[in-house]
Amino acid sequence: MKVPYIRSGKCGNIVWQRNRYGAYCYQAFVPANPRTPAQMAVRGTFGAVSARWGKLTEEQRIIWCRVARTKWSKPRLCQKGRLTGILLFMKVNVALANRGLAQIDLPPGYLKASQAAVLTPLQSGSFDQPPVGPVLFLHANQLIESWQTNPQECLAGQPP
Repeated sequence: MKVPYIRSGKCGNIVWQRNRYGAYCYQAFVPANPRTPAQMAVRGTFGAVSARWGKLTEEQRIIWCRVARTKWSKPRLCQKGRLTGILLFMKVNVALANRGLAQIDLPPGYLKASQAAVLTPLQSGSFDQPPVGPVLFLHANQLIESWQTNPQECLAGQPP
């Protein structure tokens, strides 16, 4: 007979958890923090982007929050939820900062009514799946720009 699962969390120096195979416990420990240069660089980038959220105007934050309500988190354990404004801001700008690109103050795809709406195919997509690598991303940008300016040169080797 199985004992009903009644404990979860930390009690003293023991941590109680449950997974699909049943309940278990183990000694609590402090995870290793090697503080490597790469780890510190990632944490520094994350902290800098987080600090930028506080420097946005209230209007910009409201826009991020409105756009974030239309975005869903990745499903984890069969659960998903809508993003908050700061989560979407962090998701977009940390990805840009890690690629060495300039961060943005307004969500991608957001256009003010006074601005002309001219989007390239790369700008109209979402950031759900980053490009395979920065070099591939740059080559794709160059290919699209050359296609838009001179489509006949791109089709030169193919029959009409």
